[in-house]
Amino acid sequence: MSQSAPQKDLVVLVADADILQVMTVLLCRSESLGIAQISFDVFRHNNRDSGCRTQAVNYLRPHMDSYAHSMVIFDRYGCSSDDSRTDIQNQVESDLRRNGWADRSKAVVIDPELEVWIWGYQEALPVLGWQDGYDSLRHWLSQKGLWPVSAPKPPDPKKALKAVMRHTNQMHWTTVHEQIAQAANFERCQDAAFNELRSTLQLWFPLGSSS
Repeated sequence: MSQSAPQKDLVVLVADADILQVMTVLLCRSESLGIAQISFDVFRHNNRDSGCRTQAVNYLRPHMDSYAHSMVIFDRYGCSSDDSRTDIQNQVESDLRRNGWADRSKAVVIDPELEVWIWGYQEALPVLGWQDGYDSLRHWLSQKGLWPVSAPKPPDPKKALKAVMRHTNQMHWTTVHEQIAQAANFERCQDAAFNELRSTLQLWFPLGSSS
């Protein structure tokens, strides 16, 4: 890192447009995340999940002196690795540390994919056009074979989401992630990857600090 101060607080490299939308909304909701307001940029890798896994170092190297911290976010499904979520994260973080980011970087691997963050939020129902309660939605998906009774989340969260949207004639796929991110109450999220993301941001940018 050079002697000059970084121009911005955070650069985020993501795998696709959906994650880009979600992260842009989340980082603007700083108070809900429990962090200070920060300056940031979110970029999308052309090679999607596998590009984030294997090429994050090269992509982020030119940004090393311009940002105080970096974060890489992608889906485990589609990243071309059969390793566990934590093993993939550890490898990406190790590569970033060795290449100059030291303790200023974090990898977040969503298992299996971004849509898993949606399930569990009551606030998602109006966005999805579902008129009844969350229990009725879960029952409907269970009847369709998309959400086993014993599972905390649908095993294929994107397939389940698309099935609900087809059923309710909601065709706004390009904005559904953004709308849910704007409405969601983060305190109830139990996903390990999301909670790692939030706790890392809270460590880097605690409330009351000045960026």
